[in-house]
Amino acid sequence: MNLLKSYLSVIVLLLFLAACRDEAPSISSTAEFDEYVQGEMQDQDIPALSVLVFRNGEVLHERLFGEANLEQGTALTADHLFLLASVSKVVTGVALLQLYEDGHFQLDDPINAHLSFAVKVPGYEGTDITFRMLLTHTSGIADGSALDGQYYYGQDSPVPLAGFLEDYLVPGGQYYDAGDNFHDFKPGTQHEYSNVGSALIGVLVESISGMGFNEYCKARIFGLLGMNETFWRLDEINQPIATPYDWANGGHKPIQHYTFTDYPNGGLRSTARDLFKLLNTLAQGGSAGNVQLLKPATVQAMRTPQIPGIDGQVGLHFFLMDSNLGLWGHDGGEQGVSTTMAFHPGDKTGAIVLSNFGEADLDELLRQAYLLGKKL
Repeated sequence: MNLLKSYLSVIVLLLFLAACRDEAPSISSTAEFDEYVQGEMQDQDIPALSVLVFRNGEVLHERLFGEANLEQGTALTADHLFLLASVSKVVTGVALLQLYEDGHFQLDDPINAHLSFAVKVPGYEGTDITFRMLLTHTSGIADGSALDGQYYYGQDSPVPLAGFLEDYLVPGGQYYDAGDNFHDFKPGTQHEYSNVGSALIGVLVESISGMGFNEYCKARIFGLLGMNETFWRLDEINQPIATPYDWANGGHKPIQHYTFTDYPNGGLRSTARDLFKLLNTLAQGGSAGNVQLLKPATVQAMRTPQIPGIDGQVGLHFFLMDSNLGLWGHDGGEQGVSTTMAFHPGDKTGAIVLSNFGEADLDELLRQAYLLGKKL
């Protein structure tokens, strides 16, 4: 009995400390926050970090830390782009949801009606994959080993997006592998994060809109929001990019700038200031100033659990990043980069954290950035 009481006491203490952490964080000023960030960078060996905190459309704090290129000793500047990894999926999801708002389909419609090739999960051919399934990662499409061969260093991928996806998803295709490219579950019954499913969203945007995915995003998202420092392609960039780094042999290993064929799931490059224009618009319900990106109901659906019986943290290409704080957003990780961004729908306070280190853990940085925003 005494041992049980001891366990219960420890649990109560831990819950109390967690509650205190939520309600009364130690960081209460931008100076303290910057000192905290620098300490995290040192502890995690992060070369460079870009942090932006906002509330109700106003940038409250923005700082650039560290070096964009260690070998050259180049300090990170506001002009440096970061590869966003899976944070890119927010743009991809918005593109598809714009076409949904235009009336081209309903979320539970089958995607094959809008493709030039048919996608079926082996063993479950009688169950249609829907738009909602792609947006919630419940389609059954898996990330197979064929993706490993689709990285291109120092250049844009020469492989057409739609052609690669057809070869990957359709029997007889060059990259088709029923066991490797699909999960063994009925579409809509399980949640398995799918980069290929997100890339297929890009193909659907092309098929429905009649525009290339890159051109569509420039016309209806980047141009609309004034995101002039956001790019899918390397050959369109005329400003510096933070060098990606991974950890190898006890030190930072630089990685040549790269692209991959399935780029709509993670190939976007941008700055924190440009991402603020997107994330703030979503925090404001889809409109900022005189610009409407999405309707309020659509944005609300993005941050509403869509598959509560499977996973209560999944919206429409959006996730509940911190259930204690109620932050919705997306994070990402790729070779040499880690990224995250989120906002609170109620107080419209949000934060963006971008790093050029593939092994960085940004969860607490995001949390403290948001809590700082509530205080400023």
